[in-house]
Amino acid sequence: MDPQQIYREALALYHEGKSPDAVQKLEALLKTHPGFEEAYEALSVIYSKSNRLEDAVETAKKWIRLNPLALMAHTNLSRFYLEKGMIAEAEHEQAEARRLSWAEELKQKKMKMPKADPLEKIERFKKVIALDPNDVLGYYSLGDAYLENGKAQEAIDSFLKGLEVDPQHSSSYYGLGQAYQAVGEKEKAREVYLKGIQVAEARGDVMTQKKMEARLRQLD
Repeated sequence: MDPQQIYREALALYHEGKSPDAVQKLEALLKTHPGFEEAYEALSVIYSKSNRLEDAVETAKKWIRLNPLALMAHTNLSRFYLEKGMIAEAEHEQAEARRLSWAEELKQKKMKMPKADPLEKIERFKKVIALDPNDVLGYYSLGDAYLENGKAQEAIDSFLKGLEVDPQHSSSYYGLGQAYQAVGEKEKAREVYLKGIQVAEARGDVMTQKKMEARLRQLD
């Protein structure tokens, strides 16, 4: 059978709430088609959402061994490490993903200064959300990409959806406040920052709390 068809069937099973069946299909697919990179991404994410973080990490590592230049492999591995509380490893993979993004930008556009393409980021994180509609980091990253591309209203929508998934995600409050500021909604921005500061303080997110406090002082 066509590997793309098997892959689509696995995603359909996952969205139907049949994660074990999706995992089984993807694992079988990688045995017969070990070079099918999309299957590594889907399988690692499903492992993560099924509380199988060790399997998620190992699958992402296998993908990287197959293709060390796979940007999303490093991005996802960073997220998995973060979920495990392995901050140093998460930051390392995030830095590698950023380096690969810059390298690809330089290769394609021959730019002297590295600058990630925000439109490319938007499409990338839309794909992440399509795979997992409950991924708060996906919504946050998409909102951040929208802001970078001057699409503040779209950013607002994305940050709000992320906060529906996780009302305690302090960085999403910071992003939402910035987006409201960008469209001139200063009062809404102030309300968001005040709420976000409370959340960040309760969670111990010191850096995010300080950023929102600084923004709030600018508004005042």
